[in-house]
Amino acid sequence: MSANRGGGTDVYFPIAEVTVSPLLLALLGIVVGTMTGFFGVGGGFLITGGLLVLGVPTIYAVGTGLLMVMGTAITSTLRHRRLGNVDLRLALLIVCGTIPGVFLGERVNSTLEAAGISGPVVGAVYFVLLLTLGSAMVGNWLRRLRYRPARRDVGAFPRWFQSVRIGPSRVSVPGVGSVNLRPSFPNAEIAEMSAAVPVMTGLVIGFVAALLGAGGGFLLMPFLVYGLGVPPAVAIGTDLFQIIITGTLGSFLYSLGGNVDPMIAIIMFVAASVGTQIGALATRFVNSARILGLFGLTVLNAGIAVGIGQLARSIGSDGLALIGQLLLLGVSGLVALTIVALLVAAVIAQMRRGRRLARLREIRSAGRVATGGD
Repeated sequence: MSANRGGGTDVYFPIAEVTVSPLLLALLGIVVGTMTGFFGVGGGFLITGGLLVLGVPTIYAVGTGLLMVMGTAITSTLRHRRLGNVDLRLALLIVCGTIPGVFLGERVNSTLEAAGISGPVVGAVYFVLLLTLGSAMVGNWLRRLRYRPARRDVGAFPRWFQSVRIGPSRVSVPGVGSVNLRPSFPNAEIAEMSAAVPVMTGLVIGFVAALLGAGGGFLLMPFLVYGLGVPPAVAIGTDLFQIIITGTLGSFLYSLGGNVDPMIAIIMFVAASVGTQIGALATRFVNSARILGLFGLTVLNAGIAVGIGQLARSIGSDGLALIGQLLLLGVSGLVALTIVALLVAAVIAQMRRGRRLARLREIRSAGRVATGGD
């Protein structure tokens, strides 16, 4: 039995056969929810990585992580849909690749679990993937290579993906007629792109999501922003839409094998629901593109924490496991607090501007009355 030895507030979860503090689960849920709503990631890399660090067995961490990803993505997507931040056509094409990718990833993970090597393999993939992606994003941030919308009249990096041609531009379907295979994506500000690009992207995202118990948003969102030049707000909403499909299908497949602990998921989801509303609201006042480096820092930190957690398991060190927990929750929590602080500052600034405009209107109105009196 895997257990996390802690204080008297710890609770034993019989399905996953692990003892974890509900307070730590709730804290992780709030952090994940805030970052889900703001950065447009399902938070699976934090959820599953966090559960691994807290001592939850790998197969349950993956299955429960996917269930949590589904819940947080639904609440955030509804919010972003109302804000007009979803390119439905682009999201549906990505989902066409995501679905077979999820089936493939789940089969691979189940095979690894049957062989008794799921934990080391998933942990190693998490460590390498998060460390690589996080380092690249933080490096760009430190070099001040901030995202700017790509100009369509120059040979920018995003234009290369849009110019990729796979197969014919049109195909004739009986009973339907001619179907355009290079459609436009108005909300994403893409005039024309091969439909195969988002489909193949979805295939990779779905496989990684099902294998690691993540929604794949930590890979898809940077690709949409940096690779396709999609505006960050639209990338966030579109990413969250496909995460719903990934999380729903993935959690269903893992549930069939009894590899989901619903009690852990419920505790985290309740806490995350609050965070998602805060994060989604923050996108209206704070330019997420300006602090994408914080997202990179979170990804990098999660990779390091998972690596420490895996090492702690292998040598049986409770002290090292505690360091991994503090690192994951501490840095991620600071990033979530930064988002909340920026939201509060932006709201206060907007209220002050509103009061100044109101005073200015009063002064002008008083001036007109005085002039009329003369």
